[in-house]
Amino acid sequence: MYMKTSESRVGVRCGMVKVRGGRAFTLIELLVVIAIIAILAAMLLPALGRAKQKAQGIYCLGNLKQLQLAWLMYPDDNNGVLVTNVAPGNEFSWAAGWLEDGVPNVTDNTNVLNLMSPKGQLWPYTRAVGLYKCPADKSTALENGVSYPRVRSVSLNAFMNLNADYNWDASIVRFRKLSDLTIPPPAMAFCFVDERADSIDDGAFGVDCEKTGASIIIVNFPASYHNQAGGISFADGHAEIHRWRDPRTTPGLQAYDLVYFVPSPNNPDMIWLQQRASRKKP
Repeated sequence: MYMKTSESRVGVRCGMVKVRGGRAFTLIELLVVIAIIAILAAMLLPALGRAKQKAQGIYCLGNLKQLQLAWLMYPDDNNGVLVTNVAPGNEFSWAAGWLEDGVPNVTDNTNVLNLMSPKGQLWPYTRAVGLYKCPADKSTALENGVSYPRVRSVSLNAFMNLNADYNWDASIVRFRKLSDLTIPPPAMAFCFVDERADSIDDGAFGVDCEKTGASIIIVNFPASYHNQAGGISFADGHAEIHRWRDPRTTPGLQAYDLVYFVPSPNNPDMIWLQQRASRKKP
């Protein structure tokens, strides 16, 4: 009987292997693939952008709720008295300091010590500087030629225990104690609000409640970091992302501080804020 040697077996095996010649992609095929990828990317990017905005909105709400909880805990430890808002000398307030947009070497823009004790009265309840800023706020400040993130993007309703003298809203109630919040009720009375990077300055957010209808003015501008909407919290502890309806409320960002006390007749956003800021004195 004929026996195949190992060499013959190897030869048979090798003979069974078929080597196919390679074929490269043509230029047209490559262009088609690139076009398909570009189309898919164009379809996916808006969805990814919306997902990012939604995630930032959720993050913003979480920050506001924790900050609002701290605001509610403060009067529990201080005989019902609300945390101070804009103390003279920029000390011993819920958040100290004066922010400036477009002005270099303003240290308050980046000084986290203004949020901490003893200046920042809410610090014992927060213990996190990230709570004071919306994650969608990418504003920066220059110090000695270096750009740094600003430390705060939220302000507190000026009628919540404002401890400074302004020449507006003399006929409007300033709430000093938690028990004063009856009209508007806690579920309707707003506290913290995202303020625009080119509007934010001290810790108070001003709403002129005396001028109504055709005489309405905008004192401070709310932010619209979430697709023409901004974060806002209320005295009962809840927070929401509120959409601003009037384009006069959301003008294009400036490279410097916005002008205050801007006429905005019959602005529905200002009417909405007025109803939730305070009430007229008896």
